[in-house]
Amino acid sequence: MTTPEPEVISAGRDSTGGEVIVNTGSDSTGDEADVLYHVSFERLVELRRSSVALIAERRVESCPSMLTPLHELDDPQTLIEEIAEYCGGYEDFIHGNMAIQEIVFRTLLANANKPMTLEALHYELTERWSTPIRPISLTEEGLEGVLDADDYYGFSRANQDN
Repeated sequence: MTTPEPEVISAGRDSTGGEVIVNTGSDSTGDEADVLYHVSFERLVELRRSSVALIAERRVESCPSMLTPLHELDDPQTLIEEIAEYCGGYEDFIHGNMAIQEIVFRTLLANANKPMTLEALHYELTERWSTPIRPISLTEEGLEGVLDADDYYGFSRANQDN
């Protein structure tokens, strides 16, 4: 039996100019214990944060909605889909100098907010964005604690939202 290939998308370029590929976690074995994270609009409401404003701030120059005033934007999912479509070729969408939570947030946006495993998010941080100049030394358990304690980005366990 062969293992299915993970679904991947491009999420810009890393600090060396190489293309960034995001693992969507779709190669999961179906183990119910896998912890999946996404950005929860409901969690953002609980935090009294505007999901539209938070997401709109991450648009890239090539996003068509950049011509639309912020007060006219009203659908966070549409913004996420636009970012996922247009950020792939944008070299500075994610870079290693960003805060850990910002890298995770932008990784989820680049993945159209499809839930990603803790393992995939950990890989992005420690393998893709860690550099000798700015090493990111964080265990999966440490990352889990950071995401669970978040009170800004609206991170939530996707498999626990109902």
